[in-house]
Amino acid sequence: MEHFLTVGRIPFLVCAPFFHRFLDNPPPKILFLDGNPSEQNRRLRDGQIMLSPSSSIEYAKNRENYVICNRFCTSSTLEIRSVKLFSKYKWENLDKKSVHLTEESDTSATLLKLLSSLRFKVCPVWNSGNFEGGSYDARLLIGDRALREGSENKWEYSYDLASVWQEWQGMPFVFALWIIRKEALGGGFLPLLENYLNETELSIRDFKENRRECLQKWEKHYHHGLPQSLVSDYYNAVDYSFTPEHEKSLKKFYELCGMPAELKSL
Repeated sequence: MEHFLTVGRIPFLVCAPFFHRFLDNPPPKILFLDGNPSEQNRRLRDGQIMLSPSSSIEYAKNRENYVICNRFCTSSTLEIRSVKLFSKYKWENLDKKSVHLTEESDTSATLLKLLSSLRFKVCPVWNSGNFEGGSYDARLLIGDRALREGSENKWEYSYDLASVWQEWQGMPFVFALWIIRKEALGGGFLPLLENYLNETELSIRDFKENRRECLQKWEKHYHHGLPQSLVSDYYNAVDYSFTPEHEKSLKKFYELCGMPAELKSL
């Protein structure tokens, strides 16, 4: 679609600051496609969307097609709360135990495997697909599902992956980057792209200043059913800035995954 910018929108609470501004009044020539992080990764790879807040590992896997926006990202201050391993056993006792992986996030699954191997020195049996009906010793959840599972206290142990990374590496973990296909830098798209990123920056600022009002708008479009106090407090743990420390952490993650650490930004 010529001069029409397609944007991947993730309907998780963590992404509300990015998108609440556009729910009632979408910008001209912007088309939003909803989906979880893994779906947006696929759409980016296939060229169905031009940009999205997507799994940071997606950039590393297909960097020849992308640049990143280095103005904002999704990370955390100590903990993220919405990326968690829930377990019947302590992490260091999960060797050869069955662990179910969410299929909604590539970065979180990669980080879980990395921490298991290098930090805790265990090799679980990884499983994916339908969780229901299976018997698992632990499971990885992200987004609103992780927040809901954490509030129900059904598991003996729970681990916040951002906290574990920070304790290990001493840096915040970058779960999602704003990934942009290189085609968006030409062909008449660039003015649309630059304007949209400016509007997104304003959206984040508005959310910080008017959190309750913005969340009420978000709830009308994406019902989550979580207690208001839990939701409001959640944003005290999420960090949307992209600083040199975030870049350093991202490069370290790529290096530990055996991937080139070079970043190309807009």
